[in-house]
Amino acid sequence: MSIEQLKALFGNQDAILELVQLEGGELALRNAGSEQEPLVKIQFNDEVKALLGDQTPIVAQHMIQAALFGLLEKQVNEWQAEVVDEQPKYLS
Repeated sequence: MSIEQLKALFGNQDAILELVQLEGGELALRNAGSEQEPLVKIQFNDEVKALLGDQTPIVAQHMIQAALFGLLEKQVNEWQAEVVDEQPKYLS
């Protein structure tokens, strides 16, 4: 995903995201103050909700943080990748 795609997704580089609970009980990540379709929705079944209790939003937050970290790490790795156009002399 390019920086241009991220800007289009989040609206700008300084996006403020919020984790909200929707009417149906799903947890959703969206641009702060936006009424557009959420970027991500997380829905736990009743058994998992009972197991997590009041920790459910915290678990959802950690899941989203891990996903964003993975996305940013992937982008940084692409920026730092070195392209080699020459055939190597020795193959291991």
